[in-house]
Formats: sequence, C-alpha cells, structure tokens
Amino acid sequence: MTNVLDLKQAHADALARWQTPYRGFASGGDSRTTENALLVLTYGGLAHAAAHDWLNAGRRLIDKTYVDMLWHVQQLTRWRTRRPEQVAADLDDFIRRRIAPKWPALPTDDAGRRALAEEWVEAAARECFGSRVSELGASRLLFFLCPMVPVFNLSRGHLAALRRLGHDVPVTNYADYARAMHATYAEVLPRLRALSRPVAAYGDPTQRAAIDGLLATGDWWERRVFDVSLRALVDDSSEGERWFACDDSGGLG
Repeated sequence: MTNVLDLKQAHADALARWQTPYRGFASGGDSRTTENALLVLTYGGLAHAAAHDWLNAGRRLIDKTYVDMLWHVQQLTRWRTRRPEQVAADLDDFIRRRIAPKWPALPTDDAGRRALAEEWVEAAARECFGSRVSELGASRLLFFLCPMVPVFNLSRGHLAALRRLGHDVPVTNYADYARAMHATYAEVLPRLRALSRPVAAYGDPTQRAAIDGLLATGDWWERRVFDVSLRALVDDSSEGERWFACDDSGGLG
C-alpha cells in the first residue's frame, strides 16, 4: 500500500520546511527554526563538541533555546514536567555518557546503525525525559541531533499512518516501532533516492559543507521526506495533524 504515499508532494513540503522559518515560534521569521538551521544547531553542535573534547566553554553542549525551537517545530510544547532547560541539562550527560564513547567508531553496517538508534532513543527517553513513554520526545530530539543513525520520529500519528499502510504490528517499545518503520521505509526507498537533496544555506561555509556532506553520505533526507509523506497520509484523514503532537504521557495535550 505504500504506493498511496505522495512522495513528490512530500518532497516539496520537506523542501519548504528545510528553508522556511516555522511560523509558530516567536515572530514566525526566525531563520534558526528552518530545518536546515535545526540540523546545524543540534547535529552541528554535537560535531563541534566532539572536535573539542566534548567541551563548550562552560555552556550547554546543545543550548536550551535550540531545544525550545525544536519543541515548537515538532509540536511538543505541551510537555510540562520536562522543560527545554531541563532536557538541555540532562542532554549534556547523555551525550558524554552515551554518544561520546561511540563517536570515534560509529557502526557503518545497517544492523549496527539500527541497533544504536534503538539503544539511544530508549536511553534518552529514560535519561533526558524520565520515562519510557517519552520515546516520543526522545525520537524527535535524536532525529535531528543524531542524523547519522536511522532514527524515526514516533507519535500516535505515525502509528496511525503505519496502520493505514497495512503495517498494523504490535508495538510495545521503540524498537518494535523502528522495525515496522524500517520495513515500510524499505518499500519506498528506491523512489526516495530518486528525489533531489537540498543544499545547505544556513551557517558559515564550514557548517554548510558539513551538512551537505551529511546529506550526501547518509539517508537523513530520505527519512525526512518519508516522515512528511506519513504526516500527509494522516493529515488527510479524520485523525488530523493533532495526532503528531503529544504531552508528558505520550498522549494529546
């Protein structure tokens, strides 16, 4: 049933998200809320920290303002028990404890990358958000922070989209969900690879080159277009876009 996904329209919508500020944050014109910028501020910040012995001159490795921006763009603003400043503080420890030791030799094989994505999402849910139901928030954060591993965004809307595509599999944790998503994603990957990738336009020349390299050598952009196509599939149904938002319990606020 994946042939019902309109990948050309999803590609156009993803390009708009890539280069257009998110209207729901502050004045609606902050260039840091483009998805190009969010990659620079999150993944780019992680790569910068890795190059500087995981230090950032006494500041958070990922600033709370960037977490807040990501929260708005990803419709997670109904979280109450874990505010952006708390997540940013716990994220420092998570990065140093979980990511830093594996950064020098990240797995290059598909199975190793998938296992690492599952491990990090489930760990971030506990260590940055406080509970397993927080895999929804953890997946949204790590989708941008760690684009080099195959994280898929999780929400009730994404689960509804999987069901509409005929993948109504039991899901008890993020690992179950990720396996179902990988199976669905694999069905459309040849079509996704035929679509053009964007060019980085945010940041200095070094930052832009790093993002262009990331997009050229990984599959973050393909997963992003796939994600947008799933959202459109449910947005057009009775469930509506609100299913992609969540609160502290993993449900709707």
